[in-house]
Amino acid sequence: MTPSTGETQLVGEATQKPEYRRTQVQETSNLHMERNRLLTDGSAQHIRDAFNVLRAKLLQNTRKERLNTIMVTSPRRREGKTIVATNLAMAIARDARQTALLVDVNLRWPGVAQTLGVCRDQQTGIEDYLIGQTELPELMVNPGIEKLVVLPACQATTESADLLSSPRMHTMVRECKNRYPDRYVIFDCPHVLDMPDALVFSTYVDGVILVVEEGKTSQEDIRASIDMLGDANIIGVVLNKHVTQ
Repeated sequence: MTPSTGETQLVGEATQKPEYRRTQVQETSNLHMERNRLLTDGSAQHIRDAFNVLRAKLLQNTRKERLNTIMVTSPRRREGKTIVATNLAMAIARDARQTALLVDVNLRWPGVAQTLGVCRDQQTGIEDYLIGQTELPELMVNPGIEKLVVLPACQATTESADLLSSPRMHTMVRECKNRYPDRYVIFDCPHVLDMPDALVFSTYVDGVILVVEEGKTSQEDIRASIDMLGDANIIGVVLNKHVTQ
């Protein structure tokens, strides 16, 4: 079954403000975003610049060939990949020519909804779509940020590898890639080492961004992660929590 996003696509250019008819609108607060190290108008300029550079490099390396489905992962847990994925999606949404869909496929430890401060009362997420209990239009959320839509995961599951390898997941990624020509789809994925989820999912997407934490991630873990990802198109490595002097 081919999923339908149920969103209202922009009429004409991506610079026009979208109207969401079926997508829920749950505006998050700047205070919540700042507490979770997400970009706001009040964020330090060097942080805003860092994500603008990341966006520019990503678009430069992918837009011409329309490589628009990107997974963000890390060697191990708690290296900051969810924050990087969320900030990158927001940065892309601010680009005049693009829209962004942020999808939480970290089904063992979902974190996008909590980080953004949306879906507080929502008990269903992408995991329910994958087992056929709901359709995507019921799950989409706009967090009050123009041209950004979020597809959250809400309930942790230990069956994540089976769900990610399901035909329904593969069909959804393909649909997300091809539905809107101006859209980038950013997938917040599980970490690479010690579990199969990211390895399964890397075969679905156009490219991979690997997030490593300065002072924590070892060179051995970085090399092991790159080796495990095999033939995946690793677009770049992001050094997270880097302190500039």
